[in-house]
Amino acid sequence: MANCNKLFLDFNDKLKLTSSKIRRMITARENIKTKIAEYFKDKSKYSFSGTWIQGSYKMDTIIRTNEDTCDMDLGVYFKSVDSEVTTATVMDHVFKAVENVTSTTPSKKSKCIRVIYKDDFHIDIPVYHYNSEEHNHPKLATRYNGWEESDPKDFYVWFNEKSEDLPQMKRIVKYLKAWSDNKKGKFPSGLAFTIWAVKHLELNDRDDVALYEVLKKIKNDIDYSWFLPMPVTPFDDVCKKLSDQQKSNFKDALKAFIDDAKDALESKNQLEASKLWQAHLGDRFSDGADEDTDAKEAALRRISEKVLASNAYSQRSGVLNDDTLGVKNKPHTNYGG
Repeated sequence: MANCNKLFLDFNDKLKLTSSKIRRMITARENIKTKIAEYFKDKSKYSFSGTWIQGSYKMDTIIRTNEDTCDMDLGVYFKSVDSEVTTATVMDHVFKAVENVTSTTPSKKSKCIRVIYKDDFHIDIPVYHYNSEEHNHPKLATRYNGWEESDPKDFYVWFNEKSEDLPQMKRIVKYLKAWSDNKKGKFPSGLAFTIWAVKHLELNDRDDVALYEVLKKIKNDIDYSWFLPMPVTPFDDVCKKLSDQQKSNFKDALKAFIDDAKDALESKNQLEASKLWQAHLGDRFSDGADEDTDAKEAALRRISEKVLASNAYSQRSGVLNDDTLGVKNKPHTNYGG
């Protein structure tokens, strides 16, 4: 089996946001918060209570796309909203508050306002009404369906508990998102991939093996049913918006990924295996070494055992092996510490 674990760890590093992009996003977030606070300070029908970062940025599963873009979710919270004010009106006011934050006009989405920082990142702004004395959970403003119960903080807590001391879980989520980004089709959401990763990850010393096993289990799930419930309020189906054609396309892409992942794991040549992973994860996944890396690692393990057992010989070429024509090494006594 071609061990590509190191290539996956390198790939994970390439998916991380740069420090400069993070600084720009933090500045943008603070600017948006200031604009919204100023806009609503004299509006008697609203009581703005603050903002809260949510989603993948908060959970450390955010990725840079192939185009070097990313997104942040910044929830805007109101402790009170006049009962006569519609959700669409609330969202329109938030739109006006951030309308001139950048040179690009924000987008009005069904459940958020999107502020676009062209060719860099965008910030989605969902709007919530939440008074802890009146509500068990926040109410999300939707443009067409009024207020809907939704609790991003509960999801963050749920994921944090599930992923605590499990960095591999976060990496698997990011690999799945990178696959979706590379394929550019209408795949299940990052939310769905996050839930699947939590549900199916079996820890492994190797990320390539762990990802392969998760992919197989996702296929088993959707072969039986596409129903994937949100684990917290509102407990709805996170795959319900996918059309039949989108589901079919995803199943085809998933099967192709599983087949190539299996071949990659069974390959003896790391370069050959890396090419199979690249077909699905993209060019940021590095080329492997054009050699049987497993055999090389096995040989190194064997000679290390001989060194520790004082059965290793140094040859004229400098190579260590068990050929008795060489000079026998002295017993190894340096065990570190």
